[in-house]
Amino acid sequence: MKNKIVVAEPMSTAFNFLEDIRQKGYEPVILEAYIPEGYARRLMDEERKTKYARIGYPITRIKENPDYAATLREVRGLDPLLVLVGGEEGVIVGTRLADDLGLTGNPFSNIPKMTRKSVMHRTLKEAGLRYIRGQEVSSWEDCLLFLAKTGMEDVVLKHDHGVASVGVHLVHGKEELLAAFRQEKTAENMFGEAENRLLLQERIFGEEYVVNTVSRNGVPALTSVFRYHKKQTPSGYVIYRGLEAVMELGRKEALLVEYAFRAVQALGITDGPVHGEYIVDEEGPLLNESNCRVMGGSAPSGFLDKVFGYHETDVVLDCMLDCDFHREFLQQPYSPLRKGYVKDFYSDRDKTISSSGIIPILRNMDSFYSGWVESAEKTDHIRETIDLETETGCVYLVHDDPETTKREFELLMLIEEKYPDLLYSNTSLFIPPEDSAELTPEIMDILKRDTEALISDIISFYKNGSKGNPIVPETLLNANPYNREIMDVLKKISGVGSKAFL
Repeated sequence: MKNKIVVAEPMSTAFNFLEDIRQKGYEPVILEAYIPEGYARRLMDEERKTKYARIGYPITRIKENPDYAATLREVRGLDPLLVLVGGEEGVIVGTRLADDLGLTGNPFSNIPKMTRKSVMHRTLKEAGLRYIRGQEVSSWEDCLLFLAKTGMEDVVLKHDHGVASVGVHLVHGKEELLAAFRQEKTAENMFGEAENRLLLQERIFGEEYVVNTVSRNGVPALTSVFRYHKKQTPSGYVIYRGLEAVMELGRKEALLVEYAFRAVQALGITDGPVHGEYIVDEEGPLLNESNCRVMGGSAPSGFLDKVFGYHETDVVLDCMLDCDFHREFLQQPYSPLRKGYVKDFYSDRDKTISSSGIIPILRNMDSFYSGWVESAEKTDHIRETIDLETETGCVYLVHDDPETTKREFELLMLIEEKYPDLLYSNTSLFIPPEDSAELTPEIMDILKRDTEALISDIISFYKNGSKGNPIVPETLLNANPYNREIMDVLKKISGVGSKAFL
């Protein structure tokens, strides 16, 4: 009996495949994708090191050989039951291996449609579906011709084969476009490919969504829907601020899912997961890009189980193993159990940090499930966030009461936007009084205290019923309106005062 299931680059959320495979009685095998030396390789090496440290059992690991024939021989020798695509770096090799070995998967001939954004949209156009107008550009002259031909001023420049919003620029006018083009023309994409194709597209303004599906024999089934929270930085970069699970499919969402199914089928994706990113404007839904893998973000299986009653890798694995399971899953109504949010944190600039107040803030939130944040114990410097790879943290929020989850997500959004020194700082939490005569020894001690420890003590004080002398005297709170606002935020985290927002 065939017992091995190969996962091509099981990183990010695809890491969950490994335990799912074991739970079903099969043996997982890791196939590490080949990535040339460079930025992408360094990121992947770091993620592999972190994820492998969590594997508490012996596991076979093999490496993709740049000579594909050698990789095929090694994987064929394992006689696998399935070859699954894991992370984005495993899409091409995983798809090709499954096809060459005659296993369940997508036709390798469709890889350009599944990985290159320019080809995706040409394919949608040919299928009579709404698409984004765009053109591959290799020179500044190409960019100028596109602008002249379309009459557009708001455009998007991105890598034709890209991931995690790396190298994506939302630009207005020739000056901004020229700066973005010069930057990306000499940059490598996330896969270290020798030929870095750039794509210039019209910019569509609307709400952005994720639609995750799993297909068998050309029929897609819905696994989850999320709505994005994003923002554009003053530098023109698109960064993620968060995701929220869509609980019900209203008319707008139903049309979105219907369009997503048609797009998946038009792209020739017959078997396996698709993480699709969509925009919905006044004209309706529109594919931004599709990714033939499970959703990223390293979402914990337990978090997804709480939100949806299942997690994506487990459903995908069952569907790939059994067509009957897919048919049954297809008939189930979309009905999440709990409201869930993913909060991505960002830094608006390069900064030195000495304390991470975000840690006690999260620990005292009822909806906090898990996640990671940059800690002053691990680093003294954080970079300006320009894409998903440079975010400063990612946490998961879920609670039986949807209002609790929503309130705490919005509070984190507010803190990040208005009071970032609560999260990462190398300065005092409070602004000192202007009058030096008011700098008592007590206030001086507070101003010198570590932000993380001070926030912990303040929250504990209010959670314990405000017994004893206040941690921060009124004199310091009255020294500046900002100080009072900070205290009001910390009171909300501790459950004291109005649930309304500032």
